[in-house]
Amino acid sequence: MGKLAMRRERIAVVTILAAVILAAICYLPVMAAGNSTGGTTITMNTTSVLAISLSQTGWKPAGEDVVSLNTTYKTDLPASWCTITNEGNANVTIYIQGEDAKWVTDPEYKWTLSGTGDNGKNVYALWYHIKGDTEDSYSLITTTGTPMEWTKDGKGILNLRKHGNTKQFGLKLLTPTYFIGGRTMQTTIIIGAVAA
Repeated sequence: MGKLAMRRERIAVVTILAAVILAAICYLPVMAAGNSTGGTTITMNTTSVLAISLSQTGWKPAGEDVVSLNTTYKTDLPASWCTITNEGNANVTIYIQGEDAKWVTDPEYKWTLSGTGDNGKNVYALWYHIKGDTEDSYSLITTTGTPMEWTKDGKGILNLRKHGNTKQFGLKLLTPTYFIGGRTMQTTIIIGAVAA
């Protein structure tokens, strides 16, 4: 084959490619015009975000430096001391759990959190009250995480159904009948959210 024959084959290939491209350009608008209805399905899986915030993160009973034996203390605003806000995008049930109170200097010395609401030697009790519940009704906080509940008939478990929903509550403390004085005792109340 000579140079002339190879040149003719290349021209033939280029000509065929040009014809195919030209045919495609002419045919595409016809294909689009024949498809007057259509749609695209977009599937997006979402995640539930469970998040809450608290307006208060600390409390000193009665704002005092010391507490007395066998004495009851309530938060300044018994039903609206702390606000729980649903910061996520899911319906959540609010849980509450307490702990034993420990001496900050030596955690071996502690007050045991009562499971019955009764106090005793180095045994204290904690309760919560939800705003809008039966007046002066308090529910016991124990070392077992339990859903916060209304005492009013028919209200049931405390749920925050959507982002931005809030609910307020207050606390009540009953100190032990006996404890060693001059010690700073500290405990933590855990407020949690579980998908409802």
